[in-house]
Amino acid sequence: MTMLKSRLARLEKEQRFKDWLGYERFLESLTEEQLEAVAAHWRFPEPMPPSLPWGSSKLDGLDRKSLLKLWQESERVFAGRSKVELGFYATHGHWPDQACDERICLEAARGGPKTV
Repeated sequence: MTMLKSRLARLEKEQRFKDWLGYERFLESLTEEQLEAVAAHWRFPEPMPPSLPWGSSKLDGLDRKSLLKLWQESERVFAGRSKVELGFYATHGHWPDQACDERICLEAARGGPKTV
């Protein structure tokens, strides 16, 4: 039974990695305006852009070890965050527990409301 659980955990981890890689490649295919709409409002472009051809993504030139490091860093930073925290991060460019400062806060730089 432990072997089965271990195998299932490895498969789930591999799928999360593949999902992350596909999503990162998708984000690279978006224009600046489309990326902002996805980040700020979770609004995806209509029609969806075509997938990047293999080899045209900056990630395509990396080996698996480097990709795994990037994914693990992403997991460390974003995993376990609430939707509210992720929305705040998308709007401000920093986490809610960090003070808004025009040097780091996207919303403050745009002249939006400052929060602490």
